[in-house]
Amino acid sequence: MPTLYGLTLLLSVVWASSSQASNVTCDPNYGQLSASGDCECLDGFSGLGCRLCSADAGTDSCSALGVDYSCVTGFTYESTTTTKTYACTLSADLQALFPDGALDVTCDRDEQGTTNCTAAVYKSANTVNGDHLIDCTMTECSFASGSANGGCDMINCKCGVGCGATTKTIIEGIFSGKPVKVEVQDGSDEMSIIVEGAPLPLSATCKVSGCDQLGSAPASDIDTAATASADDDSSLTGGAVLAIVACAVLSVSLLLSCMAFCCSFAGTHRSRQEDDLETELLKVNSRSVDTLKFRNVSCFTDGEKQAAPKCILNKISGMVSRGQVLGLLGPSGSGKTTLLNALAAVRNGQSKVSGELLVDDNKVTKAYRRVAAYVQQDDTLYSTLTVRECITYSAQLRLPLSMTDAAKDAMVQRVIEELNLGHVANSRIGVVGGSSSERGISGGERRRVSIGMELVTSPRILILDEPTSGLDSSSAHSVVKLIKELASHDRIVVLSIHQPSARSFLLLDKIILLGKGELLFYGSPANVKVSFNDLGFNCPDDDNIADFILDVASDVDNIQVLQSRQANTVSENVPTSGAVPASSQQSHLHKAVPSPTTLDSPLYKAESSPCMTEEVSRSLVASIQMTTVEIRVLVVRTAQNILRHRSLLVLHVALSLALALFGGLIFNNVTDDLAGFQNRMGAFYFTLTFFGFASMSSMDVFIGERQIFLRETGAMYYGAFSYFLAKTTLDSIFLRVLPASLFACIFYWIMGLQAAADRFLLFWLTVVLFNVAAGSICLFVGVLATRVGSANLGATVVLLLMLLFGGFLINSETMPDSVGWLTHLSIFGYAFETLMVNELEGTTLSFNAPGYPAIPVYGEVYLRTLGMDYADRYYDVAALAAIACVLQFLALCFLLRQVPSNHDMIRYDQDGDATVVGQKEAGYKACGLD
Repeated sequence: MPTLYGLTLLLSVVWASSSQASNVTCDPNYGQLSASGDCECLDGFSGLGCRLCSADAGTDSCSALGVDYSCVTGFTYESTTTTKTYACTLSADLQALFPDGALDVTCDRDEQGTTNCTAAVYKSANTVNGDHLIDCTMTECSFASGSANGGCDMINCKCGVGCGATTKTIIEGIFSGKPVKVEVQDGSDEMSIIVEGAPLPLSATCKVSGCDQLGSAPASDIDTAATASADDDSSLTGGAVLAIVACAVLSVSLLLSCMAFCCSFAGTHRSRQEDDLETELLKVNSRSVDTLKFRNVSCFTDGEKQAAPKCILNKISGMVSRGQVLGLLGPSGSGKTTLLNALAAVRNGQSKVSGELLVDDNKVTKAYRRVAAYVQQDDTLYSTLTVRECITYSAQLRLPLSMTDAAKDAMVQRVIEELNLGHVANSRIGVVGGSSSERGISGGERRRVSIGMELVTSPRILILDEPTSGLDSSSAHSVVKLIKELASHDRIVVLSIHQPSARSFLLLDKIILLGKGELLFYGSPANVKVSFNDLGFNCPDDDNIADFILDVASDVDNIQVLQSRQANTVSENVPTSGAVPASSQQSHLHKAVPSPTTLDSPLYKAESSPCMTEEVSRSLVASIQMTTVEIRVLVVRTAQNILRHRSLLVLHVALSLALALFGGLIFNNVTDDLAGFQNRMGAFYFTLTFFGFASMSSMDVFIGERQIFLRETGAMYYGAFSYFLAKTTLDSIFLRVLPASLFACIFYWIMGLQAAADRFLLFWLTVVLFNVAAGSICLFVGVLATRVGSANLGATVVLLLMLLFGGFLINSETMPDSVGWLTHLSIFGYAFETLMVNELEGTTLSFNAPGYPAIPVYGEVYLRTLGMDYADRYYDVAALAAIACVLQFLALCFLLRQVPSNHDMIRYDQDGDATVVGQKEAGYKACGLD
């Protein structure tokens, strides 16, 4: 801004020190020298060089040049035009500097079509041929036929003889040696001479005329229409391309969303007979597992520095057969969940696991999770979905692609009936302990829904962690009865249970009692009382035997006695190839389904032991089909969750509408002066700050659903990429694009910014991309963080740093080099520059500083003081899009690292023992790793 103050002062000095022109010459066709040596215009002529003609009702001053000459008025150049003279009064803004000042321009076109012009700024309109301030020549000009606008390759200006050295340097430096444009506003007599790089235009109200010889034209006439059209087209090209790209991006996003919704309801609705459905269900239900054995399962964590490893499990062995329920009992901290994690082949924190896990006497592989379902203790379910929807989505994501929707629906219905969930099938899950409007099904029903989501794939092994936790005695017993019924349908069930009732305890076929990671009892519940009596632990007749043995196991002194006894008997209870019990009664899920083949059939062997061989890699086409299905199902599920739990969506939209109206009214009809410049800056930065911090809601996209994501990806519901794409797409559309679009459509027009369509589209695109980029930052932080509090703090710090280096609080040109590079990482900087140059480029603002005359200044001058350039606008837009894409890619990469992968599952060497290298032997021996 000091430059503008200096320019105002210098122009005032120029006006005060104007002088008389020297070397006066007269063209005899238009004027004559007076006795005093002044050039006096002939009758009918006036203006610079006496070239401005007049044509009254019967008199044409140009006829004095020849019978074929005529005075032609108007700004438009025709093919016959050879000269034009502009007699102008300076605009109102410049009148503040030059009261009654005048601007005169004369242009002559030679026979080759080249035009050269002279221009002069005068102190007063009455002294056109007298005192002058500035004389300029414009060379190699081109004025297209049919157009009033033109341009010159170069302008050279000279300051009057009264100018001081400093004033002369500035005037001749700003207005010399640069291209220039001559522009006339359509339908008016306002003309501007625009010098490239000059801080202000020379604007004036003009009268135009010239003596043209009718019937003659320059030899080298320019194709005016084509040139003018090309100029206009070039000015609109950028905006048109931007509009097309913006509309295309929005259209594709909306189209993908519509396709996802349509596909979700279209599906494959082929007509199927009941026999066809049974045949399809047979593909899922024909798998069979006879025994699950585990031997010498140990688990330990490395101690700090030289400390011995902490032993969590020590050589736990056992076996459970088809149709049986194995219960794990023990006090808190005894290792029940750790053993279940090992049996389910999922990671157990940072601990290491050793031992053997056998299914039908074969070691497990990756495909083990296809037949073994793990229901964890916490019921991580979407509160907005119904019971049927939860189980249906599990079926759609996990059942084979070859199954029709009808077969999947039939499987879902049978699971609902088997779990006695029919009366709440269409009820929402709800929130435990929530308000009356948020409450849903009971705790026991929630637990059965979690079990049903696993049962829908007809797993042969079902592992449950504390299925009765948090339930009253009656509900807990109902769950245990249900589990016993599930096991009777040719399934193997392993569960951990805490303080079962006496009747629930007797429903178990086998139990394992753990204490401090040691195996204290393994066998039938019916034998527990006798075994403990033999060891001297007598249970009173009126006491619950389950509570009694838990009390015994809680005493550290009793553990060694029980352990020594159990060590002698466990090998007898875990045979190397135990006999398979007779098949139990068929489930109604299998009812009326004939055996497809004999036991000797290779097909039966392959299907009955899917966990014995490595999973066959899917073809590329099948993988793409599976990913497509996953994305479609997850998009629909996520959309349902957003629209049903719509408080966040409503809040985003309501705030955007309210602040658009409020902010638009505050900045309504922004003026073209210094205050208007300040208001534009404030309005744009207010907009960016609002959307920047409002985007912090993206952090809860993954933090709030992390447990659901880990459970479902660990159980192979879907891949992390499908989940990420569905979540980020809908988050961007509903919470980023929609609110920003509504805000832009209201705020832009109320504020009164530039009305051109391409300017509005660039404003809209910038706000939308900025909102998406800010959401991507918060999304990335949310993936890295584990808690909302730490994520909020981290995102706030990042956004504040970007805000600081956004170009509003600190001028980018004055930043130290040591921190200047941070401006390239600020989304506020890219968006702020785009909004500013989009609005100020091509505008003229009045620099009305107090105490100085108001002068018109190009918007580009203001931009240069901020270190901004109109040419960088598309680079800034591309940078916003690139930052959003890079951050989302990084978020996906870190999300992939959190997925419970095969490397996180239990690992065994070829001999079934853990490989121990360079560890503390004493600690490992204590943990059974000798």
